[in-house]
Amino acid sequence: MKVENLDPVTDPRWSTLVARHRGGLFHSPPWLGAVRDAYGFPLEAVVVLDDEGQPLAGLPFAMLDGPLAPRLVAAPFCDRCDPLFSHRSELDQLIGLLEARGLPVVMRCLDDVELAPSFVVIKRARWHTIPLAKSEDTRWKMLAPPTRRAIQKARRHGVEVRPLLPGTDLAAFHHLHVMLRKRKYSLLAQPLQFFEAIATRFLAVDGWHALGAWINGRLVAATIFLRWDDTLYYKFNASALDELDARPNSLLTWEGMTLAATLGCSLLDLGPSDDDQPGLSRFKRHFGADERELRFLRRDPPGWNDAPRLGSQQLLGEVTRLLTFPDIPDHICAKAGAQLYRYFA
Repeated sequence: MKVENLDPVTDPRWSTLVARHRGGLFHSPPWLGAVRDAYGFPLEAVVVLDDEGQPLAGLPFAMLDGPLAPRLVAAPFCDRCDPLFSHRSELDQLIGLLEARGLPVVMRCLDDVELAPSFVVIKRARWHTIPLAKSEDTRWKMLAPPTRRAIQKARRHGVEVRPLLPGTDLAAFHHLHVMLRKRKYSLLAQPLQFFEAIATRFLAVDGWHALGAWINGRLVAATIFLRWDDTLYYKFNASALDELDARPNSLLTWEGMTLAATLGCSLLDLGPSDDDQPGLSRFKRHFGADERELRFLRRDPPGWNDAPRLGSQQLLGEVTRLLTFPDIPDHICAKAGAQLYRYFA
């Protein structure tokens, strides 16, 4: 076996590897391309090749620098990015090559990936997926009674669900996204250009399937669904806090299940939920979702001084808190996110 670094966005060998291992959304060239388009990160992939030059295993990553100190992230702005491999020797070789660079390595993997003891679990979260039944009646019966009532309530309130298009619709979604993160979570939002890059990349491969929910012509909620392989991914959601009682998000998720089945997908991937978000986890379980553990992993080189990173992290947290005060205008908050969000990778 030999090892090579390649471009996971343009090199066909990466696409071959992803297809061979049924890699997910965050391994896909469109996703990695959108991250690079929006943030300019130096993305690459380390791959193990056989004697004929065919890829056997691989992992995308970027070397990031800045306020949080240099580190290898596999991969930035990926909710999870498990190494693609068949044999333990391939995994060990991939990880060994990253460790040899002498920098901290940061990864997010599901619970079936066992890394060396040098990797420390720094956080745990839940990952939810819904196996899709073929018939609508069976899918409806999978739902918990409160979820069925919420969907029916949304329909009674006149919530209209239709495709969310790039351009004006996407800008309206981003406005909701900025307001929700600021007012509910005191967090900055990803820049609009990131969502535009995602739309461009996934429209090119028929993977953009975003849906919006309107009441009387006003966008009150939206979910960006992305298709990769035979899975539809629920990737981003935002909603107007004053219209939550109309239950637009319940209807959007149900319509996402219907859309996934129509597209021939076998799975609706609802993504991660932090352990301090029990309401979100319950929302997903009520749709019949299965649950696994997502682990946030970090490996520091021997003798690594982590104090500068911790200090910078604290400073970024304080700046974020100040920029999300209630009296800060939303457009200022949006501009702050456009400038600072790259440092949260």
